[in-house]
Amino acid sequence: MKQLKFGVIGCGEISAATCIGLAASPYTSIAMLMDTRAEALADLADLYSVPTTTDPDAVFTNPDVDAVYIATPHFLHVSLGIRAAKAGKHVLVEKPIATTLEDADKLIMACDKAGVKLGVAYYNQVDDGQRQAAELVRAGVLGDIISVRLNAAANKPASYWQGGYSQRVKADWRTSKAQAGGGILLMNVSHELNAVRFVTGLEVTRVYAESDTLATNIEVEDTIGVVMRYANGAIGVIQAGSAMHGGEYQTLGGPRIYGTKGQLILNPSGTLLKPMIYMSAPAEGSNPGEWKELFFVGKAADRQAIVEGFAKAVLNDQQPPCTGIDGYKALEIVLASYRSSELHQPINLPL
Repeated sequence: MKQLKFGVIGCGEISAATCIGLAASPYTSIAMLMDTRAEALADLADLYSVPTTTDPDAVFTNPDVDAVYIATPHFLHVSLGIRAAKAGKHVLVEKPIATTLEDADKLIMACDKAGVKLGVAYYNQVDDGQRQAAELVRAGVLGDIISVRLNAAANKPASYWQGGYSQRVKADWRTSKAQAGGGILLMNVSHELNAVRFVTGLEVTRVYAESDTLATNIEVEDTIGVVMRYANGAIGVIQAGSAMHGGEYQTLGGPRIYGTKGQLILNPSGTLLKPMIYMSAPAEGSNPGEWKELFFVGKAADRQAIVEGFAKAVLNDQQPPCTGIDGYKALEIVLASYRSSELHQPINLPL
């Protein structure tokens, strides 16, 4: 079986998880690991027995590398992605695609000009449960979509901001607005914004937001509320925070999509839970007035599914499951929300 050979650029917390998927998939392999910090390379080099480097140019010029997976601090995604594209390497970039829409545009255009594939490492487009949910929504099973609710009540410990959850590598870039681009909305809720857009096909046309940093010594927001208007008239709300003690007690996580005939609760991105569905009218395989797990063939997405979906697209010369445009659209909602909060007024999309 032909494999897509990856150079991994940035070997922090999320890369360690993605490398497991790269090594496990029959469609992918790790050709080289790159990080500017030797301590971030040591354990992964021992685990996967591949060459390492502290120079990204060594990855771009390596003939054994077909594609790069970029998992650096957010502000470096675009410059590295453009260099990879110019070197003829396909680009799979961690979310967010960029920290500005102008930069996202530059990366999309660079990959297009170079004739390489560009993918963004969101879970939703390779999650079989959410793909089934999308088919049901677009077939009208929920009726007209009238409301969306996104809730992210995280309680990130102080150590998170200096080294992530795993503490494998010490780095404080997450605290910086310039380097991270944003807080809970960009880092976490963008997954769910991508999910709702993928499942419903609806675009956000206006947002009003209030955000602040109320409980954490960081530059990015730790608390935010957003009201969204969708193109079909539906109204969405976001409540999110990274310093919410107690989390979501006794509440099913995941985006909620409300229609005139029922409701969907999508599985939170990256979890193995199944979406839940409630129908108010009789439907095949569902009794009205009862919650049930959504039946689908396949599995919920993990890191292997993300890299495998991208690799299959490259190997078969197809569009990646989550494209640069998908990444751009999720980023646009986030940045419009930040602008709204700064100006204290509604912001229309597209920006």
